[in-house]
Amino acid sequence: MVSYEYERESPRGLPFVGNIFDIARLVNETKYYCDAWCRLADKYGPIVGLRVGFDEPLIIVSGKSAITEMLNRSEFDGRPNGFLYKYRSGGIRQGILFTDTDVWHSQRRFALKTLKQFGFGNNSMENVLQYDAITLTNIIIELTEKGTFTNIRSIISAAVLCNLWLLIDGTKFDVGMESTNLKEAIHILKDLVRSVNVSGGILNQFPFLRYIFPNLTGYSMFVERQNRINDFFMQVISKHKRDKIDGECANFIDVYLQQIEAQKMNFSHSFFNENQLLYVIKDLFSAGVDTTDNTIGFVIAFLVVHQDVQAKVYDEINRVIGKDVYPSLSDKDRLPYLKAVLAEVSRLANIGPTSIPHRAIIDSNLLGFEIKKNYTLLANLKSVHMDKEHWGDPEVFRPERFIDENGEFINDSWLIPFGLGRRKCLGESLAKNTVFLFVVCLIQKLHFLLPSNHPMPCLQGVDGFVIAPPVMDIIAVQR
Repeated sequence: MVSYEYERESPRGLPFVGNIFDIARLVNETKYYCDAWCRLADKYGPIVGLRVGFDEPLIIVSGKSAITEMLNRSEFDGRPNGFLYKYRSGGIRQGILFTDTDVWHSQRRFALKTLKQFGFGNNSMENVLQYDAITLTNIIIELTEKGTFTNIRSIISAAVLCNLWLLIDGTKFDVGMESTNLKEAIHILKDLVRSVNVSGGILNQFPFLRYIFPNLTGYSMFVERQNRINDFFMQVISKHKRDKIDGECANFIDVYLQQIEAQKMNFSHSFFNENQLLYVIKDLFSAGVDTTDNTIGFVIAFLVVHQDVQAKVYDEINRVIGKDVYPSLSDKDRLPYLKAVLAEVSRLANIGPTSIPHRAIIDSNLLGFEIKKNYTLLANLKSVHMDKEHWGDPEVFRPERFIDENGEFINDSWLIPFGLGRRKCLGESLAKNTVFLFVVCLIQKLHFLLPSNHPMPCLQGVDGFVIAPPVMDIIAVQR
């Protein structure tokens, strides 16, 4: 196969600023970065190269075959070196999400092994998830008794975090009774996620502008939010160091602190230290909360708009489980229509419309396009979820596309909301179990609808690093 430069299949761009104005124009027209990437793919093909300021070129990879190859090749498993990616972790790349090579391998391996010891992703967490789902449902029922019109997303965020925080911190809080500091941490996290886009934005492209326009570029606010959330996690770590009982490790933080001490005894270079711990916790917190509660929020939003689908979901739950029996994970395969609805919402909502940016760690080649070391690659997952040749009518909300002629759920390989390859989301199992139990509990007991005279919401959501559910008032009526 003949190798050629990516620029031959890309918008030309301008000196110094590159394709920044091209991207800005497309985002202005489409309203979403992910739709801008899809527009570029339609015009230029599966591999599109963009220059954005002083950064290394940004390669947008679209289509199932190209994305599958990219995400499964180790030479593209790196993470970018951009200013914001490093600043969020103290000026160097630390943690799990934005590290690579030995740092990433060591932190990811340790995190998975340790969290699994406490039930992460296993059915042993079912009782905790079930309790939180029931508690959330009861809280909303209490609100309905007061006649409250509520946007329930903030309550959902706390409920989703509850089980993850138990693994990380060892603290079990009651939903709705979380500490002020924890509420603030969730709020800051969501602000950060919504204030940036996956391409890194102006600060990544022209970091020197932070000295000239600290407020206009968002740098001042970014720094303030990062400092606040870092202080919160450092206080949590300090409390564990102060209160820890020797030999007792009942949560992730305690085990990590023990690993730090063990590494010190070896007198060798180690990737385990308190700063790493801070940013590993921050990454787990970020990845574990925002996408999962956004998924639940989108499910409710779609069911509010599509009342016929909500009625079918409730009828299936009522027929299979009943009104008074708490759902369990063993009910998954008994509720194929609900699974189809969750899959269809995941496909259409595109909460993570792209992968987190990857970086080529060596000079390589992708589908005949030359990819130099340190180029950034972005897998355009939405291009797969909205592929017309595969789905037929991708713009239509139609859960039945995931049901076969025997009424069974279809596992379609074109649905990849958690990504593929070694960089695939490590919280996939916990996220799916959480969404399933929460949605079943909520629909079993509550009917969700819009207030009278409420304008029909746009279900495309709110753009950011991930896509948030549309803002709407929701009435929850007890069944």
